[in-house]
Amino acid sequence: MTEKTPWKSRIFLRYLLYQLPGWALWSVVLLILQQFFKFPLWLVPAALAVWVVKDLILFSYTWTAYGAGHGAKRPFPGSRGVVVKSLSPEGYIRIEGELWRAEAADRARSIPPGETVTVEGTRGLTLFVRPVSLDTQVPRGVS
Repeated sequence: MTEKTPWKSRIFLRYLLYQLPGWALWSVVLLILQQFFKFPLWLVPAALAVWVVKDLILFSYTWTAYGAGHGAKRPFPGSRGVVVKSLSPEGYIRIEGELWRAEAADRARSIPPGETVTVEGTRGLTLFVRPVSLDTQVPRGVS
């Protein structure tokens, strides 16, 4: 599970700014409904207040999405992961708790589950990986 960090006032301000158009639209809708159905005028601000309170309560559940730098981060070349579903040549690996579609860089080689791999590159959302055991081998002719 990811650890939550305390929200900052900048994140709260960003959330409020995203809510303003919805609040304005809801106010217009309430005023039109009030004119059309002739219900008491005091219900307009009361309904708007309920809507705003609802959004403020939801902030405590959604604030992490409004912070900068949140969201899926792609593994960069050199990242290491563990094979979850055999790469023969395609399968899945886990990097920092996230499951990624991967393909063996050497398509002729199968990589079994549990083996540690290094990301060599990406194409779209597919990672191209090589077993770490191959990275640590000394090339022939080098002592």
